Amino acid sequence: MLRAALVLLALSCASLPSALAEPLRFAGEDGCPYLCPHTPQEPGYLAEALGLVLREPPRFDSLPWPRAVQMVRDGHRDGLVGAYGLAGLRVGSEPIGWVELAFYTRRDSDWRYHGDASLLGQRLGLAQGYANSPRFIAWRNQAGDDDLHLQVLGGERVLPRNLQKLLLGRIDVLLEDRHIIEHYLYLHPQLAGRIRRAGELPGRQPLHVGLSPHLPAVDERLAELDEGLRQLRRDGTLKTLGERYRLSFD
Repeated sequence: MLRAALVLLALSCASLPSALAEPLRFAGEDGCPYLCPHTPQEPGYLAEALGLVLREPPRFDSLPWPRAVQMVRDGHRDGLVGAYGLAGLRVGSEPIGWVELAFYTRRDSDWRYHGDASLLGQRLGLAQGYANSPRFIAWRNQAGDDDLHLQVLGGERVLPRNLQKLLLGRIDVLLEDRHIIEHYLYLHPQLAGRIRRAGELPGRQPLHVGLSPHLPAVDERLAELDEGLRQLRRDGTLKTLGERYRLSFD
């Protein structure tokens, strides 16, 4: 009986497409609590969630967001996770999480976000990935050049650099993912008392897994991801995992 069971198991494994047994290699930007490459014991919510869903533990390469997107589009990496910039990729239907964007100022500021008109005249700093969101593309097209003061930052260590610009008075307002900046301030309490949250963009954007169109068996991979994420959401695993990283997607 045991021998027969082992034979059946071997046959079932052999029938799986070989492409599905290969570990996926993701590109992504450092952004705890989502991806935390410097703390292997707590690699981040996305790393752990995808590790629970995929047959083989995924690999993550830390890259600036624009380069990560381009490498996945060109087939040099298998996938990435994001709310924006996924055009040209194969995107699953099941979100792995959500992005909530919020505005931050220095503690001594009394500015608050009251709709897009309140941004006019403010020097607004944001990461390069957010500048490509449909909302901000539309806002830039509507605002006049004299009132538009966007400072878009890319490259390495974007959040610490933007916070430094805010504290030095080089920008008036910083737009950032609420979970990322509050995690950073939690780890750097000396900064928390110098910065205040000044409103949020209404709504939230789903975080989706985007796979390269060049990836072998990409449709099967997407189906595997969607079904795995649905199961983790049904049984509460995603909620529990999010709470470990101080994430709330309710």
